[in-house]
Amino acid sequence: MSKPSLVIFDLDNTILNGDSDYAMVNYLVHTNILDESAAIQNQQFIEDYNRGELDFDAYTSFALSAYIGLTLEEINQLILPFVAKVIEPLINIFALKMIHDHGDQGDTILLASATNELIVRPIAQRLDIPNVIGTQVEFINNQCSGAYIPPSALGAGKLELVTQWMARNDYTEFEDVTFYSDSINDLPLLEAVGHPKVVSPDPALEKIAAARGWTIINLPRI
Repeated sequence: MSKPSLVIFDLDNTILNGDSDYAMVNYLVHTNILDESAAIQNQQFIEDYNRGELDFDAYTSFALSAYIGLTLEEINQLILPFVAKVIEPLINIFALKMIHDHGDQGDTILLASATNELIVRPIAQRLDIPNVIGTQVEFINNQCSGAYIPPSALGAGKLELVTQWMARNDYTEFEDVTFYSDSINDLPLLEAVGHPKVVSPDPALEKIAAARGWTIINLPRI
């Protein structure tokens, strides 16, 4: 019996009509956990990300600052209401249908996001996706240190983490793998897989996808 096909989905601006990390910081500002200056910094970071120029170390230190010293349980008390209130309306129903269609075909689905796992895992649970890659967060004595565990799940780091996941799960050939993403930051993984699928891409990725003849899917943003 052949092994199920592996299908990988990016999260932000692929499954979601927005960026979960960006939205989380704004949520923490709105709930008075972070001050208004964080919203200004957050906007600059998202603009850098969209250009493919994000300083990931600086951003992660910023994004994780609210969790320093908290346990995972305490962090979840912040994140789970955020998923229900903010993320739920951002889920693109057309992307959700693609996930369900692949599941109905018996494919193995992997969610791979540069966003930290504190946010990605609860969203994956909501989406009923059991296989998850996100940027790992360091805990020392059960408390968040505010640092991440390299490699990050951005760019070449995402490719490295996916490669490790595939090896652990007996997937040996990228040629048979499908990957859906919107972002130029995911170019290393898109170039590695046999079936790159570009979803409502940013301008830089759209240009590359068109030149290489990759499938481009423009989803309605509802």
